[in-house]
Amino acid sequence: MKRTTLAFDAIDVSCGDAIDGEILQVRFDTNPAGVDEENRRTPYVLLSRCFEFPGPATIEWHDGLDYDGGGEIVSFTLSKARVSIKLDRAMDIDVSFQISDRKFAQLSTYLKRMLDQRIHSEE
Repeated sequence: MKRTTLAFDAIDVSCGDAIDGEILQVRFDTNPAGVDEENRRTPYVLLSRCFEFPGPATIEWHDGLDYDGGGEIVSFTLSKARVSIKLDRAMDIDVSFQISDRKFAQLSTYLKRMLDQRIHSEE
């Protein structure tokens, strides 16, 4: 099966939580925060984890044409300016971004908790 790659430059990287940290989300987006989703024509990736229920983090994305999601995260590599994600469904995601050191520390903390510390970091 041929692998597909979704690659883009994110201009907005956000981390959020709800219910006192029981739900965590990380979003890499080509649109600034608050843009209407109804007319989306550019990519994003959203990782979520709900600790109220057993199970791994979930992933969804928009490839610029349509929404999709699902599949198990097989590998996740984080560097100061990029994330590379390999899914078990012949899908790779490569997102580059520029964020402050403080924001990167927050991003790294969220992702390590969401992915059960199974994250490869490149410094």
